[in-house]
Amino acid sequence: MQRRLLAFFLAGGLAACGAADTAPAYPTRPGVFATASLPLEDDQLAWITRFALVETGDLHEPADPGVAELRRRGVDVLLYEWMPAGYHYTDGTPDFPFMRWVYANREDLTLNPSGPFPHCTEAGYGWCEDYYYDLALAELRAERARDVAANLDAAGAAGVFFDWGPGVFIEEDAYAPMRATFARRHPGGDYPAAVDAFYARLRAELPEERLIVSNQGFRNAEHVLPYVDLDMTESYGTGEEYLGRRLYLQGRGWTEVPSTIYYPVSEDFRNGRLRDTLDWLDELDDLAARWAGPRFRGFVYMNYAAPDFEAVGELVDGTPVYAARPPRNAVFYGYALPLLKGWTGYTETPWDHAYERGFELYFADLGAPLGDGYEDYGDLALRCYENGVVVVGEGTLAGAVVLSSPCIRAGRVYDLYAGTWRAATAGRLELEIAPAIDEVTARPAPWGRVLVYAR
Repeated sequence: MQRRLLAFFLAGGLAACGAADTAPAYPTRPGVFATASLPLEDDQLAWITRFALVETGDLHEPADPGVAELRRRGVDVLLYEWMPAGYHYTDGTPDFPFMRWVYANREDLTLNPSGPFPHCTEAGYGWCEDYYYDLALAELRAERARDVAANLDAAGAAGVFFDWGPGVFIEEDAYAPMRATFARRHPGGDYPAAVDAFYARLRAELPEERLIVSNQGFRNAEHVLPYVDLDMTESYGTGEEYLGRRLYLQGRGWTEVPSTIYYPVSEDFRNGRLRDTLDWLDELDDLAARWAGPRFRGFVYMNYAAPDFEAVGELVDGTPVYAARPPRNAVFYGYALPLLKGWTGYTETPWDHAYERGFELYFADLGAPLGDGYEDYGDLALRCYENGVVVVGEGTLAGAVVLSSPCIRAGRVYDLYAGTWRAATAGRLELEIAPAIDEVTARPAPWGRVLVYAR
């Protein structure tokens, strides 16, 4: 399964399968990575089983029927786990076995044996207390590594996904008491290095084929990336925010709706530029190159977007009526960005996850990326692949856009965004771009296109 993952990341995925008479006229393969929430409804199941690797479920619920069904259908599953801490239930729900041991020995094993419990408090969870593991303790690291391994085995899961993966939460003001406890117990000790020791112990406990995927491990790169297979970024392409926008929605009435943020990594997302996003892409690439090794293969760009809200009529008083639509521009842009580096991505629509489904671009088989990196033309960037071309552009580019690169080969190429075939000549490909309007900046939004050569 480790070899299968590398095949997807380095060579563009598995070969297409299925009846020849229903296959697209361009090469396809299963999607690389996606997320899903449980329980799985039928329409979500039909979508998510088209991906090879899916993050869903909970490490301490290995018998979840949704996880079992995904495995039955050939999907590799990553089970979710919170890296630095665990919940003790205060509502009568039994703690899972590892947490029972931690809670019983919390004076020695946790950094906040008497509180505070910032996460449960901030989230308004009346059912829990959050206890932060003292990862400098070898006994705790060993027991936790065994617990993770046992639960992955019980579920038959491909691996574990660690939220709060880098451990840098401890630098926030709310966690000052945990820092103080760690410093008192371990004079001269270093919490980021303790995170390293935990990942090293877990890696030693797991069989070779098990995956470890971290969330934002790049924030503690030297102590996390050497041990993980993939690292997830969040909102480094697009994000979702509630900015006080209210619309009259068909079937819902007046509703506060979110907005897609196209410049989440800019100092001011209301006035960002594509260059801000590309600069961060390059910084992450430097980390990927530095820590590439037997395990680490790069980043998964996890993005969030609001649905597009389209005017579909009006009330008798002239009030516009809107309906939600899939965020086509945001999804293509968010997927094309990491492809500039040979990585993958996925875009969630938290407002209603149904709007993130149905995009065939996730299943186009581009093959392996060509060259050492993307070609930077200032207002656009492109990367050639064995089977296609990926391009990202500034929103001000509109109309006929000519791509000129020696890596573009002659032939028929399918524009997945437009749903049309185009003719490429050697070194030249012309697109028609009509960018969406970014409602936050009131400017044309940046865009991404994925083009794949005919089979």
